[in-house]
Formats: sequence, C-alpha cells, structure tokens
Amino acid sequence: MIFEEIQGIIKLGTPNWVLKARKEHITLNVHINGKGTDLYLDKIDSIENPKQLELRRKYLTTNRHIFVELSRPIDKVFSAKGGGVIIEKGKEDKIRPLLTNIRHGKNIRSWIKDIQANKYYTDPAGLVFFEWEDGKTYPTIKSINSIMNYSSDGRTTEWVLFEPYEIPEKEGKYYRFVDAEKDYLIKRVDDKFTIIDEFDNPFGECPAIINSNIINSELTYHESPFEIVISLADHYLRTGTIKNINEFLHGYPIFWRYLADCKTCQGSGFIEGKVCHSCNGTGVNTNKDITDIINLQIPEKETDIKLAPEVAGYVTPDVSSWQEMRDEQDWLFDIMQSVVWGAKMSKDASNETATAAFLNAQPVNDQLNNFTDAFEDMERKMTSLIVKFHTESSEPMVSVNYGRRYLVELADAIWKRYEEARKSGANKVSLDYMLTQFYQSEYANDLESLAIAQKGILLEPFVHKTDEEIQSLILVSDDMKIKKYLFNEWFKRLDRIDVMMKSINELELMFNKYIEDEKQEVQRVQSDS
Repeated sequence: MIFEEIQGIIKLGTPNWVLKARKEHITLNVHINGKGTDLYLDKIDSIENPKQLELRRKYLTTNRHIFVELSRPIDKVFSAKGGGVIIEKGKEDKIRPLLTNIRHGKNIRSWIKDIQANKYYTDPAGLVFFEWEDGKTYPTIKSINSIMNYSSDGRTTEWVLFEPYEIPEKEGKYYRFVDAEKDYLIKRVDDKFTIIDEFDNPFGECPAIINSNIINSELTYHESPFEIVISLADHYLRTGTIKNINEFLHGYPIFWRYLADCKTCQGSGFIEGKVCHSCNGTGVNTNKDITDIINLQIPEKETDIKLAPEVAGYVTPDVSSWQEMRDEQDWLFDIMQSVVWGAKMSKDASNETATAAFLNAQPVNDQLNNFTDAFEDMERKMTSLIVKFHTESSEPMVSVNYGRRYLVELADAIWKRYEEARKSGANKVSLDYMLTQFYQSEYANDLESLAIAQKGILLEPFVHKTDEEIQSLILVSDDMKIKKYLFNEWFKRLDRIDVMMKSINELELMFNKYIEDEKQEVQRVQSDS
C-alpha cells in the first residue's frame, strides 16, 4: 500500500464499527469472564437509588459460572473422535516440531482451546496476530481495544492499524501499520507523517486472523456465538444481585424476648446514685448483644397483644421470595441453554455417576459442528502462517481436520438405537460403531473402564448376538458356541490391570487356554462318572 493511502486511513480515525465492537467486548467480558461486573450494573438498571446500587455491587455474584456451564459442551470439539493433521510427505520432520510448541508451552490446538477460544467468545472482533523476530514467529492476542482499524476479507485481514502511543518527552503520536508487504512505524505531528521504521513482511500476507467467524447482521464486524443470550444474561445478573441483597440484609433470624429487670440494680438503672455497670442504666437484662435482639415490653393490660411463645422467640425471614428468584434464574439458564444449543441437558436420576447429556442430540451436534468449523478454520490459518514463515512456501503443506463424533447423547439413548439396529439386522461395522459410542458415553469420565469395554467388544465372539441366537445358527461350530457361552464368565474373572496392560493377541491366547481347560475339566468329570 502506498504511503499516501496509509496517511488517509490514519486521518479517518477510529470507525464506528470498532467503537461498537469495543462496547460489545466489554459486555461479553463482564458476563463470560466476570470482569468489571460491579461497574456494569448501573448500565443494566437505573431505577434504584445510589445506596441500593452500591449494595448490589458489594454483594454481587458474577455470571462467569453460568457461562462456564453453558460452554462446557464445546470441550467435545477438542475431544471428538476422528480427524487429524496430515503433513506433506517428506516435510513431517521439519513442520511438526513447529506446531508442537507455538507459545506458552502449548501445541497449536491446545493454544486455541486454552487461550484463543475465550477471545472468540469475549473479544470476537479482536485478532490473533503473529509477531516475528530473530527467525521465529509466535501468535499474540490483540484486543479490539488496541486496534484503531483494519480491513478484512472474511476472517483474514488485508491491513491492520493499531492504536497510537506516545513517547515521553517526544512530540507526536506513533502508529503501527501492517499490510501484506510491510510493517511500518509511522510518526504523526499534526498533519505531518514520517516513516520511522519499516520491515519486510515475511508472511506474504497480513499475519492477522479475526477471532470470530461470525459476522453481525449489519455486516460491519464479527461477533460472539454467545451474543444472542446477552440480554438474558443481563436479566440473570440483575435477579441474582437483588436476591443477594435480600439474603444479606434480611436473611438472619432476629431474636426477640420480653424485657426482664436487671438483676444487679433490680430494674432501677442505678446503684447508690451511680449508673448500673451491668445494664448501663437501662434497667433491663442485657446479657445478649441487644443489636441482635428485639426487646418487647411485657404486656400489662388484658388488651395488650401477647406473642407466643410467651417468653421469647425468633422472627424468621421470608425465604419464598428468594426461592422465586432462584427459580427465575434456573428458568433463565434453561432458556439460554436452549437458545445456544437448541436443547436442554438432562441427567439420569437413577445413576448419580452418570454424565449429563442432551435429550435431543441433533441440534447440539449441528451447533458443535459450527464451533468445530470456527476452531478448525483458526488452526488451519494459523498453521498456514507458521509454515509460510519457516518454509517460504505459498502452498498448503498441512491438512487440518477436526473430529466430528461428539457423543452428546445419553448412554441410554445410544443403547436404544443400538438395540433397534441390532434387531433390524444392521451390518457388523455399524453395530461395532454404535456399541463403541455407547461405552464412550457411559464411561466418559472413566477411561480405564472404557478401554476394558472396548477390548471386550473385540474379544467376544459374535458380540452382537445373544446366546440363544447363536444356538440356532447351523453354520456356527460347537467350539465357537462354547466360546460364546463362556466368554462373560471368563471376562469378568480377569484382573482389570491385566486387561489394561495386555494386548488383544495376549488376551485371546488367555481365552483360548481357558476354553481348553474347561473342556478338559468337562471330559474329566464325564470320564469319572
């Protein structure tokens, strides 16, 4: 880009779309990361007095926990079965190490999962920007707050202009401008522009990728996948802070009792003309802290109202309003979950250790595919920049594909589909796949049991048929039928460590030996009889 064009971009200043993106970033950061929630409260509610607002700020609970829960299914994008990274033959030794530790001790996918993903949610118009020095390149996060302007084509950028900075005791402002050819440092004093430094861009393109792949409805800037539930999150936050005030200010039972005379001064408040040291001149028994007690005069007339019990008691807070607020928050979260995922998550009440899953998996899979598209695209673009920097190649030498088998269904639902497919005569490959899915869902948090179950699938003869079904098959040998009948008895006797440590071939040898031993024992019993 010619220098006159760059000057014109700087003179234009910060466009409105950047200012809007910054406001959205603040709101998203409040709800998703819990940052600046106290200052944000007055923006969502201006109907209270300053003291009430101060109390809500003091006793607030951020929304961070609900977005942790709301985004939890996205973990399946990074743990889904299938996919892989394929590197051009003969280039593996050079390229793979470049992707193993790109920054912060993380490989490229872990860096996206642990660092960039949060910016996709909270700073969607910000950038992943590759810096370079001394023959090395590494990704950085550039917040939309640090960006004055950029031009984009989809998720890639043509040029980036960063916010200016000043140097103490020097006049003017300093701007960094990066395009496909150069990295400029430009000084501006009034309307005079000077190039202070310029460096060749080794990537051959602007090394900046926009955090989000979602363009807003006005087609002006990129937005978060959680932007659609921000108004609900405002409601959730407001309800929660009001509930907290009620709990803190009115949540303590108040003790009351009828006043009793001070035992030291007999109720006069004085001893020999001096203020009683026990009751401080009140004439009543103050053994308890009176700030926690409502003291009532003893009824003297028959018409006076007498409380029961007749000596003392507690005024307990009304908790029904708090419960209504909790119910309101649960209701709001259910709506948020349905809006984001198209379904609500459920847990098998009969199995306390079971992992919660979505009742309707299809819309969740569709949405997970959208998240997968975003992260896969980010990894592909980051990988391309790294490869271009180190190899000076413009050709794609690496293919990046994420897995798409998310397993978001309840184990019971998968088992039902498996049973229906088995009874309808589905082929063995399909049945193996569904049975494996069932165990992956059932043992999602127990990798040892999952590994054992998967080996059991490989070892059991005719794993998809019952003993009764095998008995009726004419072409199956008697030896195979015996193996089918005895498999479960043998497999449950095995030590879990043995199953984990031994290969399939070793386990098959152990099973065959067990069958032979059983046959010999049967023959011995028959000969003895």
